[in-house]
Order: sequence, then structure tokens, then C-alpha cells
Amino acid sequence: MKYLLLFFMTTLVMSCKKEKDTIAEMNADDYTVEWSKIDYDSIKGSDKNYELIELFIPKDKSKDTLRNQVKFYSDGKLNEAYSQYYDLEVEATDKKHTYLAKIKLHSEYSNLPIRGRYADFFFHNFYKDSTSLETKNFDNVDEFEIEFINFHNDRFAGVVTEYFVRDTIINNMNDKVNMRTIETVITNKKNMAGLFIENGSFFNERKISLKGYKRLTQ
Repeated sequence: MKYLLLFFMTTLVMSCKKEKDTIAEMNADDYTVEWSKIDYDSIKGSDKNYELIELFIPKDKSKDTLRNQVKFYSDGKLNEAYSQYYDLEVEATDKKHTYLAKIKLHSEYSNLPIRGRYADFFFHNFYKDSTSLETKNFDNVDEFEIEFINFHNDRFAGVVTEYFVRDTIINNMNDKVNMRTIETVITNKKNMAGLFIENGSFFNERKISLKGYKRLTQ
């Protein structure tokens, strides 16, 4: 029994080491992905008005913590007008090393009338000893299906840029076209490489201090 337990522990350690050494995981700990909460209730413990923010916390302490998803709750209900987040499911397909990521994006524009919307989706494929960056484009949808390759596990990592075009009337003058861009980093893991984070200039506006936030485990 003692030798059987020793064999099991050795196998588990080797398995974990092998997983960490794959191309998909070697540089995946640049940032830790965590959720934090700030409470807006004046009555302690009321827990009806608060904000949940997804943070990318850098391993390198000289770098800034950045925010990504935001969920705002008002009177205990999720307020879509002030929230920006996504739903993600990753499942295996019949094809070897191939997975399907099903993504739905939510933002202030989810329920607003718009002239048009389109999105550019950049994501990683992880092969045995290399990676590749792939792009897909979508028009007038907020739900996406991305088929990706990963020889090592089901890690999905990418960034989507959404473009919204709306008609706006200013002071009863002629119609104006208003364009808004929203970028969101997407992953199904609790850690992430810095590629999509640090190469996005939009994140310069998303630096955040952890002061006043309660870090959560989700």
C-alpha cells in the first residue's frame, strides 16, 4: 500500500510538471486573473449595491494591475447599462486537439438600437511545440463560436475588439454617426500570458489600484 501511494504521488507530480512545461502553459503565469468587489451600500452587510471587477494582477510587481470585466449590481440586480462582461463555455469536439469556445458578450450596447456592429477576434492556437495567432471577423452578432487547437489542454486565450455604430442627433441638427470601441480579453483559466494584455493600448486606460477592493475567490 505504501509503495502504491508513493507511485501515485510520483505520477501526479510528473503529470503536473509535464503540464506546466507545455507550450500552452510555459508563459501563462504573467498575470493572475482574480475578481474583486467594491461595496456601495451605506449599510454594512446590505450587499445590494456593489461592483465586481475582473483584475489582471501581474507577477512582475513593477507592472500595473489592470481591469477587464465589470459587473455592476443595483438593488441586488445586475445592471447591464453599467456592465461589460462575457459568458464562456469551452468544450471538446470530435476532432483531435480541437475545441469549441462559445462566447456571448454583454455591454451597455446589448439592448440599445444600433446601426451596426462588427468584431475582430484574435486568439491563440497551441500546437505541440509552437503557437499561432488566428483572426476571425464577425458582423452584427454578440455571440461567437471559435474553433481552436490546443495539443495540451483546453486553455483558450484571446482578445475581441467590438465596434458599434450608432445614429446620434445633436441639438436637433442633422444625424451624426457615433462609433464606440470596446476591447475585452477572454480566457477560461485563472492565469494568463501577457501577450493580449500588454500589447493592447486600450489597457493604458484600465490601470487600477486595489485600494478599497475586496479580493474574491471565484
